[in-house]
Amino acid sequence: MYFSSSFSNIFLIISWIFISYITYRLSRTIFKFIQIIFIYLILPIFYKTNFKKYRERWTVVSGGTDGIGKAYIFELARRGLRKFVIIGRNKKKVDDIKEEMEVKFNCKVQAYIFDFYDGDFKELRKFLSNINIGFVLNSVGVGRKYLEKFGENPEADEQIMKVNCYGATEFMSCCLSVMKKNGGGQFVVMSSSQGVKPIPLLASYSASKSFLSFICECINHEYKTIEVQTLIPALVATKLTYYQSSSFFVVTPESFAKQAVSTVGVIKKTAGCLNHEIQMLIYQLLPWCILKHLIMPIYWIHKRRMIKLHGEKMPSTKEVSESSKIFRNV
Repeated sequence: MYFSSSFSNIFLIISWIFISYITYRLSRTIFKFIQIIFIYLILPIFYKTNFKKYRERWTVVSGGTDGIGKAYIFELARRGLRKFVIIGRNKKKVDDIKEEMEVKFNCKVQAYIFDFYDGDFKELRKFLSNINIGFVLNSVGVGRKYLEKFGENPEADEQIMKVNCYGATEFMSCCLSVMKKNGGGQFVVMSSSQGVKPIPLLASYSASKSFLSFICECINHEYKTIEVQTLIPALVATKLTYYQSSSFFVVTPESFAKQAVSTVGVIKKTAGCLNHEIQMLIYQLLPWCILKHLIMPIYWIHKRRMIKLHGEKMPSTKEVSESSKIFRNV
């Protein structure tokens, strides 16, 4: 009788713990859902981000010649910003963007050719030290053709870590001191939803984006006059992801940029658009020990898709070097 009573009490305690945990998960998911509905659907009706304070200062951009970066700076120009410094590796692309912005938006644009993989950051720092920086878009990044286990393609891993970690953060370091000297400003940094949790088959990429997000959070605590917004989008239809058409899960760069720009000064970390925020709700609802088993089949499907697109042959060292130049968003 005593044993039966003790067992019932233990079962009751476990039940209450389980119910409390489920309630906690559901509550924070509902709260997050309400928050994103307010930020993306309600707030834009009566509040517009004020970009006037940045109009007479320079907006410095890394990775602005393709995809999200290009769409984002075009949206900034539509919101009234007129002075841009475009930093990129591909001279033709940088010059094309410069000309397009000058013609379409009557912007004043400076071009600076720089490779974030092996460029001289001392020279970049020297160049930026003479510019009154008010706004920074840091969207430089490297992707890859194949989904691989860490160590199977060390050359690709090295380039991802150099550009996405060292290159992206050293660029921020170059801008911070100048921005602080001139009264502060705004950073927008392109991270990724794949850096929220460790993603097998994308180990170096996932880790590099997590690293970038952590740096941004630290800077937010270290500087009173400088604010950093971290964007953690899911799939966007760019050459980096190999998706050409949009859907509920895959948004266009233009749609993403329009929504993301509206969140500047509103929230410090966001997926950037309503579609992706809804997708990210699953992180609130399910614990990672369960979620990882649901996510992995998706990445195995994506791996087969990459093989179908590029063939089963793994790239050589030379091919990796060439392909990384294609996938650098600069």
